[in-house]
Amino acid sequence: MGRAAGAFGLKGELKVFSHAEDPEVFLRGGRIYAGPDPQTARPYTPYALRPHAGRLLLRLREITTREQAQELKGAWVWVEPRALAPLGPDEYYWYQLRGARVVTPGGRELGRIKAVLETGAHELWVVESPGRPELILPATDQVVREMDVAGGRLVVEPPEGLLSVQGWEDEGEKGQA
Repeated sequence: MGRAAGAFGLKGELKVFSHAEDPEVFLRGGRIYAGPDPQTARPYTPYALRPHAGRLLLRLREITTREQAQELKGAWVWVEPRALAPLGPDEYYWYQLRGARVVTPGGRELGRIKAVLETGAHELWVVESPGRPELILPATDQVVREMDVAGGRLVVEPPEGLLSVQGWEDEGEKGQA
């Protein structure tokens, strides 16, 4: 949901670059997690937040000094799924795509979603596949043909040349990597 940008003030407020549309999501679940990845993130109890200069300032019960807050600089911040607002039809949360299989209409396995990036214009999906370079795919209507979020399967049709420019063989090339 965001990334810690360091300390603010002397009493341990944490600056967070938020990806959330509703900042209250950080308070709603009663617990957030901060760390380099979800598996090693530590739990924290938020009790106050306020906007400041395009960021959020969070107060956490476990953080009472500037030094403690500064230690979290660069950490990713997650919320519990129950804190998230219900989704409408054809909507998803980024975390729901993590690990989803990415295939072409012809059945070629490209890998699994490692991350989703926001560029302003559209999302970018980072796809990882053992022994191959990471693949970056634009999540546009022209590329994404089918999404089965619950089933963990995404069908994409990359534009001609997009795979080869990233070190992959295009679908039609001999040997289909």
